[in-house]
Amino acid sequence: MNSNFVLFHAIKEASESLILPNGETVSILTVRAVETFSKAEGTSFIEIEKAALEQEIFPERYVRNFSIISMKDQHKLLSSKVFVVGLGGLGGHVVEQLARLGVGTIVGADGDFFEPTNLNRQLNATFESLGEKKAKRAERRLRCVNPSINFIGVDHFLRGDALIDYAKHVDIVVDCLGGLETRLDLQKAATVCNVPLVTAAVAGLSGYVGTIMPGKTGPAELLGTGSAAEDVLGTPAPSVAMAASLQANEVLKMLCWNTPSESLLFYDLMDMNFQNVTL
Repeated sequence: MNSNFVLFHAIKEASESLILPNGETVSILTVRAVETFSKAEGTSFIEIEKAALEQEIFPERYVRNFSIISMKDQHKLLSSKVFVVGLGGLGGHVVEQLARLGVGTIVGADGDFFEPTNLNRQLNATFESLGEKKAKRAERRLRCVNPSINFIGVDHFLRGDALIDYAKHVDIVVDCLGGLETRLDLQKAATVCNVPLVTAAVAGLSGYVGTIMPGKTGPAELLGTGSAAEDVLGTPAPSVAMAASLQANEVLKMLCWNTPSESLLFYDLMDMNFQNVTL
């Protein structure tokens, strides 16, 4: 008998009913059942979760994504690949949110180490992680957050053609870089690979977030490569987490519904001002 058929039948038999807060009843596969099937069948968590979704059974891990994220959308997320460049303030939050959403493959690149000045804002910066490579720390944390997804850590800095080598294998590139030096390189790599780029920057309590489609003008072309405003105004935790959440939301919109924002969103948390600007 076909092993896939046996697995599908076993998943269906193991599914449970759950009543959501809105009163809707859905079939779910618990996280413990996913683990049990993986050990018994030698199949990865993610393939078991995909098999469940194909039978309209929601993996318990993602059930609170429903109903804004349908079962079809969740399957898309599990089948998607995202390249995140920079795993510090923005990137640490972004990769975690993408993992919790269920993005199946996340490539995260950063050659830097954690240092004390990261402790004010970076999710993975702790007293324990000081001196550790950011990519290695992200890999360890995401394995605990969501063992179903595949995180590929690149623990060195990428420039030029190296960025293209990674960007050409993914659905979306996310710019979580600090400063200005490498941003234009990354935008060019995304354009060469015909991949959307979700970009953001933070300075003080303000920042911007937007999706740059291939060939379109992005802020990296306008800001140059000199000193960045963040070097003067700082990067407090609330504005960094805000930008990262907006970036993760842009990725979600693109992967599930192909609806990128058509403008940059500028925000100022001091006076709660939000403004859309088209380049």
